[in-house]
Amino acid sequence: MTKSISENKFIMSYNQVGYYELSIKDNVEIFVDDIHLIVNTQKQLNGSKSPILIFGGQYSTTNTETLKYISVNENMPFSKCAAFIVSSISQKLLGNFYLKIYKPQRPTRFFNHKEDA
Repeated sequence: MTKSISENKFIMSYNQVGYYELSIKDNVEIFVDDIHLIVNTQKQLNGSKSPILIFGGQYSTTNTETLKYISVNENMPFSKCAAFIVSSISQKLLGNFYLKIYKPQRPTRFFNHKEDA
């Protein structure tokens, strides 16, 4: 059975295949403080450096300060690589901006569907 932890802005689990699944809730904005909570949740669930699959909630977003922060490996110590599943064109544009401007230190890709990730 997969253990999940639900917080105000997200739900995270560590599945049997060996990766974290982070589902951002709808209509929220993720800030640096939320990233600290996400990292703490990863530590509680497994604490290993593993891939992370992130689902963007409908109308959820973040800001450039948070994007810059998460691009650095030491700020996301339990994330080996990241696959984002986006739910809107604005999230896709933000993802392209993130990849081109902040150049994340871990392999990172954006997808429209979980199967593609």
